[in-house]
Amino acid sequence: MKTRPIFPLLLSMSLPMVISMLVNSLYNIIDSFFVAKISEDAMTSLSLVFPVQNFISATAIGFNAVIAIYLGAGRKEKADIAATQGLALSALHGIVLMIICILIMPAFLSMFTSNKNVVDLGVQYCNIVFTFSPALMLAIAFEKIFQSVGRMKISMFSMLCGCIANIILDPLLIFGVGFFPEMGIKGAALATGIGQVLTLVIYIIAYLRCE
Repeated sequence: MKTRPIFPLLLSMSLPMVISMLVNSLYNIIDSFFVAKISEDAMTSLSLVFPVQNFISATAIGFNAVIAIYLGAGRKEKADIAATQGLALSALHGIVLMIICILIMPAFLSMFTSNKNVVDLGVQYCNIVFTFSPALMLAIAFEKIFQSVGRMKISMFSMLCGCIANIILDPLLIFGVGFFPEMGIKGAALATGIGQVLTLVIYIIAYLRCE
């Protein structure tokens, strides 16, 4: 980073990050596209859950700045400690948020609608998708670690794989294509969770290979 021309360096670091952010937003768009085919109530319930999902994602962002600062100062040991602590806290936060969100979602959804079917569908979706919160938090933590050391392409590839898996699994699990069971809105939640786990697995493999 100290020797390369600035403009090519900015492009090599910013474009993969932009693509990663776009891919991350596609999870909600893809789920919305297929869930809308189930029913209007299913789509409404999904739209009420999305802000909480975004909140969970937001809580995992931030500690990569500390890693980058330590690396820029040449304090690699401090950067390693920050990365370890960030991963541990992300896992802990994921477990805590999983429990809290699953418990409060029935009351949360009831604040915005009196339609019992919308609330029931939202709870069905939440009970599955929030179970994967620890995996989501760890995946985001790894994403930020790789970004802080300039490995943007790994971050982009991992998120693309998870998103592609979600695109493939959504119709299969929602509508019961082939030997897959018809799960409705639960299938959308499971597809999202599997995509997040796949992203995390790729990050872990990349991390182990980089050591």
